[in-house]
Amino acid sequence: MVISSLLKEYTVRRDDAIKLLAHMFGCSYHDLFFKTHVNVPLAIQPSVCNGLRRLASGEPVSKIIQKKEFYGIEFKTNKYTMDPRPETELIIDLVTKYYRSLDEHLTILDLGSGTGCIGLSLLTMYKNAVCSFVDIDANAIAVALENACNLDVSTRCEFILSDWFTNVSGIFDIITCNPPYVSTNFELDVATSFDPEIALFAGEEGMNAYITILPKMKNFLKRGGKAFIEVGFDQREKVANIEHGMKVVSINNDLNGIPRVITLCLFDSF
Repeated sequence: MVISSLLKEYTVRRDDAIKLLAHMFGCSYHDLFFKTHVNVPLAIQPSVCNGLRRLASGEPVSKIIQKKEFYGIEFKTNKYTMDPRPETELIIDLVTKYYRSLDEHLTILDLGSGTGCIGLSLLTMYKNAVCSFVDIDANAIAVALENACNLDVSTRCEFILSDWFTNVSGIFDIITCNPPYVSTNFELDVATSFDPEIALFAGEEGMNAYITILPKMKNFLKRGGKAFIEVGFDQREKVANIEHGMKVVSINNDLNGIPRVITLCLFDSF
């Protein structure tokens, strides 16, 4: 069984197939990219064929190999966590814009943390920072903990099983949040349908999470601190206009020109 013949047999994106096969071969993507003439070892042929069938069904390669890159870091992901998205990297860019000294002793709250990709990416940059990771799903918390251990930052992490702020205490320099914001009436593409519904849907207008979170957020933010909230493509005005008792510092577009992250602070921070 030769890789090149398999790629012809299954209707899949070549790039995804190479990522999948590289994972199964235990080599890098670049090692395999130009070597598709090689034979698939007999021992892994069933797994390879099963993986390619899953790819052909529309399942993302990240869910099959259970890892996804975010901000240059590889994170574990699975059926309990939403795959990290490139547009969410804007939150990291904005934090580093407002907090330029990487030596700061920052307290971070990653609300609805999932894989932990936002907070953990920040901890790898800010070596004196600590972060509390909050998620309603214990399975997601377990994934975030595993990612923290893999990145050797777990001693600077706290993991809280909570429905948003319910079990959270204290105040923080930075709050990051990428909540569910998809309307329950929205028809997902096949790949996104493999993410957990709880991380995607937020009522008929996709606003339920914001309505719950934002009015309480000011109680957990330090004076001089900032909150960075991801929003859906058509939600900028709706979210900014929720009565939250904070000042909108900026609304920033992602690489596609779509308003993606709202930055907030307390009114008396300036």
